[in-house]
Amino acid sequence: MAGETLYIGVDLGTFRSVMVSSDGHDEKVLTVIGTPKDQIAKNFLKREVLFGEDALKNRLALNLYRPLEHGVIKDTPEDKKFIAHFITNIIGLGDPEDYDRVVAVIGAPAEASHVDKTAIFDAAAGSVNACMIISEPFAVAYALDKIEHTLVIDIGAGTTDLCRVYGTVPTPIDQMHVNFAGDFIDGQIIAEIQKKYAGAQVTKDMARRWKEEYSFVGGAEPNDPIVVDFSIEGKAMSLDITDCVQNACERIVDPIVSGVKELIASSNPEYHDAFRRNMILAGGGSGIAGLGEMIEERLGDLGEVEVLTVEDPLELGAMGGLRLAMEVPEDMWKNLTLAHR
Repeated sequence: MAGETLYIGVDLGTFRSVMVSSDGHDEKVLTVIGTPKDQIAKNFLKREVLFGEDALKNRLALNLYRPLEHGVIKDTPEDKKFIAHFITNIIGLGDPEDYDRVVAVIGAPAEASHVDKTAIFDAAAGSVNACMIISEPFAVAYALDKIEHTLVIDIGAGTTDLCRVYGTVPTPIDQMHVNFAGDFIDGQIIAEIQKKYAGAQVTKDMARRWKEEYSFVGGAEPNDPIVVDFSIEGKAMSLDITDCVQNACERIVDPIVSGVKELIASSNPEYHDAFRRNMILAGGGSGIAGLGEMIEERLGDLGEVEVLTVEDPLELGAMGGLRLAMEVPEDMWKNLTLAHR
């Protein structure tokens, strides 16, 4: 649209990425890219690159790339090239060609290094006129209007990001991450099942689906046992994995609690009580039944603790980015981010 600016917010995730725009686009795309294995596959697919679900559906004919690992871009030429393709694709879903100017705010992991942020910025540079890189947990707090002495626990696929927010953009010392998140739980579910049922044949995608449907901790045990289908040495079976799912999910709790305690203890003592009473549990992992209550219980030795579990964890980071893009003048961005053009 002549003379108009398109504002975009992106949450770049290890497993799934989300894009929302000022003209109402709302897209969720699995962070996976595929290229044809050979000329026959290329002729069959009639495309050079496939993204998201489309790539997974045709994965047997493709070389698959998951360019983000533990929330950051893998340090290989192929992954850096394909993350640029991916960012171009997800921004393109907002129909930027209809606008004279495109402005994007992209969420990065809490402890993304200078190199990681530069790589993300460079990947977006060909698609937008201006780009701001922000911390994903800060984007969550901004979307919720909770940037006054808030501690965000953002559980993604690759990492759990922890961040103190207090009315301004967090500094590196306000943030940390632990590699105990969704991917870790998937691996633990597989390990628990194989320990319980010798010869069990379970893939990461199977474990992820079961986690997304059944995950719980503590006293949030489901009314009925979790019975799923999988093979044991090729033989079809339907077996109870309730304890396997619980054990796997609970293994992320102590590392998260330790990180939260560290961030509170190292903050200004005058605001310890505010941080204890104003925690946000976000990200896909926040959907684990009973997790907020268990974190509150494990932090009980600090005093009175309150953890708010968000209602729409998948879109909050992107919505916070969109709000920032629309509300913060571009001439201030250089004060907020690593990269600005």
